[in-house]
Amino acid sequence: MKEIDCRGLSFPKTIRMVKKYFNSIGEGEAIVIIEKQADNSNIANLAMNLGYHVDVEENDKNIHIFIEKRGCLEAIDETVFSVLITSDKFGSGDSKLGKILLNDYLNALSDAIKLPKNIIFLNEGVKVFQDVSDNINWLENIKLLSQEGVSILVHDKSLEYYKLDISNNFSEVIDMSDLVDIINESNNLIKL
Repeated sequence: MKEIDCRGLSFPKTIRMVKKYFNSIGEGEAIVIIEKQADNSNIANLAMNLGYHVDVEENDKNIHIFIEKRGCLEAIDETVFSVLITSDKFGSGDSKLGKILLNDYLNALSDAIKLPKNIIFLNEGVKVFQDVSDNINWLENIKLLSQEGVSILVHDKSLEYYKLDISNNFSEVIDMSDLVDIINESNNLIKL
């Protein structure tokens, strides 16, 4: 049985580790170990919502969550959605806070159970590929999403307008025709 030791880790990191393991196998089981004071209900609920069998045991220091994935229990959601980012800020109001919130959103999105197929950067949204001010490291979070299988798409005219150049290996520059096709193929489009 696989042991996933999450003692001392944040809840999002624990979820990411559990999700990554169970997504990598067809069937199997694992023991997730967390500290006693940690909230185990969300981890157990996540596993149960995915159709896995769950048992929880506690000892003096730790909680052991036994999770078993049996074949064909997961409901497969084939809804394709894309995220359209048109600004380097999330919401209106203070610019600095908006940048922090957008960075936090991108970080939290990588921990989500369902990821978008595409993240499209358009208009001022392309500025995230240049702006590393205020200790915000956009590229790290965007690269993590790319590693999770999300297509990172950047609009060519927006880059040209803001005189930006992208030099990474995890994003693709697209034109308006590509953008139209991607939006039309998405069942849902979330615009930030």
